[in-house]
Amino acid sequence: MWWIIVPIWINWLFTEFFQEKHGTSFGNAISNGAIAIFASIDWTRYMYRLYTEGIIRSFTFGIFLKVIVSLGVFVYGFYVIILSIKTHKLVYLIGRIRWVTYLLVMFTPIVYNVIKMDFYTLLAIIVFFPLYYWIIEIFDRITPEPKTYRHS
Repeated sequence: MWWIIVPIWINWLFTEFFQEKHGTSFGNAISNGAIAIFASIDWTRYMYRLYTEGIIRSFTFGIFLKVIVSLGVFVYGFYVIILSIKTHKLVYLIGRIRWVTYLLVMFTPIVYNVIKMDFYTLLAIIVFFPLYYWIIEIFDRITPEPKTYRHS
């Protein structure tokens, strides 16, 4: 799990504060969508490995939910890429790295069986997203501008 979480956090840090401090671009959103796609593929690979090794013996409701989450994140990443290619304005909202990072960081421990997926976990993920989003927004506003934003 750490092989996916650590790169997600590092990517988020650099992208959020050095490229998306004032919003995303279509090019960044394409990269962000690709990150979601690769994470969902890794989640699927992990679940398939558990199945082939006999750790998962039956297709339970929990496994079904994890497959749905993986598929949903894959579709989300693909959708962000398509919107970016078409230069659709919605990408400025849903294509930001903070959206992608939140989804991946919240669902990776669930897929990797560290946290149980239940109603309360899903409710907490939904309820705390606005708090996460605005804390990052406030932090963006109070931190100094990186050199990439300064005009000579």
